[in-house]
Amino acid sequence: MRIWEQPWGYREGFIVAVGILFSGLLLQFSVGNIQPTLFAYPVNGIIGILFVIGLLAVHFLFPRNRTVRWFGGVYAAVPAITIFLLLCVILGLIPQHSHSNNNSQLPSTLLATLGWNRMTTSWPFVLLCMYLVFILGLTTLRRTRQKQSWRDIGFYINHVGLFLALFGGLLGSADMERLTMSVSEGEVEWRAINQLGEIKELPLAIQLDSFLIEEYLPKLVLIENETGSILPAEKPENYQFEDTGKTVRLAGYTLEILEYLPHAAILRGDSNLYAVPMLMEGAASAIKVKATPPGRKESVTGWVSNGSYLFPHSILPVSENTSIAMPQQEIKRYRSYVTFYTENGGPQQAIIEVNKPLSIGNWMIYQYSYDVAKGKYSDRSIYELVRDPWLKVVYAGIFMLLAGAMFLFIAGPKKVESEESNTQSAKTKNV
Repeated sequence: MRIWEQPWGYREGFIVAVGILFSGLLLQFSVGNIQPTLFAYPVNGIIGILFVIGLLAVHFLFPRNRTVRWFGGVYAAVPAITIFLLLCVILGLIPQHSHSNNNSQLPSTLLATLGWNRMTTSWPFVLLCMYLVFILGLTTLRRTRQKQSWRDIGFYINHVGLFLALFGGLLGSADMERLTMSVSEGEVEWRAINQLGEIKELPLAIQLDSFLIEEYLPKLVLIENETGSILPAEKPENYQFEDTGKTVRLAGYTLEILEYLPHAAILRGDSNLYAVPMLMEGAASAIKVKATPPGRKESVTGWVSNGSYLFPHSILPVSENTSIAMPQQEIKRYRSYVTFYTENGGPQQAIIEVNKPLSIGNWMIYQYSYDVAKGKYSDRSIYELVRDPWLKVVYAGIFMLLAGAMFLFIAGPKKVESEESNTQSAKTKNV
């Protein structure tokens, strides 16, 4: 079969999809990544309206055109989805850089030239996504010309939902804002910093009432003095503190836990290290252990601490090459108790923690970080503020997809009578 001879099939579909990919690569090489800010509202709204009008015009003005009907069929859709999924695989395998107007931040590599470091704003990705939306729109409109039944409700809900999710995500990326805000305890902040380092004033303010960090109990490890590597090298071991008076095995050593101070000051004498209770900010965790090497009776006793911003960490040498150490305690959870203010309402109190963001108007406020140098004594909290006005459109599309899938599941597959059943029925009728 010759190429471009009607009726078209998958071969022509792949040629069109690869052609769009190649066109996107040419644009990528010539002008670089798309700058999302150039397509922010109202530009993206105008583009969306013109796109929908063009889609409807193609459908109603050329209802019997074979090319238009082909674009609304499986021979165009499958190749387009295949090429698009290939880009999505690359997107998942290659680390992505944040989107900003400063392309000079990217290293001069082939990946950056192809736009693969910022895939979602590269020309090939955006053009293929628009092509998929175009095919999806024509497919949905084409179905309206066929004989309708109640089972078609699931088809329309699914396809319109997917159209909204893709189209809303594509257009809305230009209006998305991602900012960071740092607030100290007792202070009120209404300014945030964008990805370009610019300060932006917001229609809301956050007051940090208190910031709390919960840690897991400390651990003990055996390290190599020269490299600091945890031993054994092939399978590092650790012991998480449970209670005093216990005797445990750690990398061949026998450890007896003599004393534990969750809040201690680390003091150095002439030749020894001491830990004393200190119920003040900056106190460190400290454990007094008695370590006995494997196969020997001589033991070493001393304090081990992971330190703090006031006190250095302390290790207990148990041989010429190894020591008992306490790594930094793992964070169990951290959260901010805040009071927020908006232009239209009075002060309201809330809690922000990891995976539990605060929603204020169009803004989602996430617990992002804290003063790592101070650790559990941090009096400063860092938030990430995200505004995506098109997110409701995307969510609506996703919910429609779920509703369509549920409808099709409940409705079940369409029953088709076999030719044998029809023949048998006809014979019975004749009799």
